[in-house]
Amino acid sequence: MDYEKIKQLMNDMENSKLTSLDIDFPDGTKIRMAKEIKKEIISNVQENEVQISNQVPINNTLNTNIEKNKPDNRKIVSSPMVGTFYTKPSPTAEAYVEIGKKVEKGDVLCIIEAMKLMNEIESELSGEVVEVFVKDGEPVEYGQPLFAIA
Repeated sequence: MDYEKIKQLMNDMENSKLTSLDIDFPDGTKIRMAKEIKKEIISNVQENEVQISNQVPINNTLNTNIEKNKPDNRKIVSSPMVGTFYTKPSPTAEAYVEIGKKVEKGDVLCIIEAMKLMNEIESELSGEVVEVFVKDGEPVEYGQPLFAIA
């Protein structure tokens, strides 16, 4: 893919509502683009009104670091694949983890179902689960944040 086509693809992404795009070409070339969505709060002191406006800065690098806006002590566990996110091994079982639970390296955090295969996602970190970004049964994308561990 030549430079002009990549530049046009970046412009098209900027003008669309897409927040991320992954493309794998037959020659082995891979392109990943993502936008960060930031919300700015503007306060009018005289009228005590709050307005929220979306600002969408474009990060035109091929790999976007999702962890930029997190506190320093948190680590993000991202999805290693595309699939369906499950918090528990069966509908009647308890969730593997929840906010506030301590986890050790190697503990199962969740399951991602991909092409009828149930893949257990193990923690690469030890710490406490401080945030769960995905709800049970929701689809997830490759690289999408799943958990924050402090």
